[in-house]
Amino acid sequence: MTTDETLRGFILNELQWEGSPADLTDDFSLIDGKVLDSLGMIQMVSFVENEFNIRLNDEEIVPRNFETLGALSAFVDQKRSL
Repeated sequence: MTTDETLRGFILNELQWEGSPADLTDDFSLIDGKVLDSLGMIQMVSFVENEFNIRLNDEEIVPRNFETLGALSAFVDQKRSL
């Protein structure tokens, strides 16, 4: 399973996003689209750290890294390659 698929599954199953799965494209805004609110952001950070065995620093938890599924997936992949 790819990083993108894993993150998409978490959003659909655990965050229980009520939108259409077809709308959850790589460039769909997770913040403006109300996928990630403050609680959702905490859940996403915890999931990413546990699922991908990485540690996110406070300064990395910024909108540009979590704005879209594509941005989040690229950020996670970059962190995993370090």
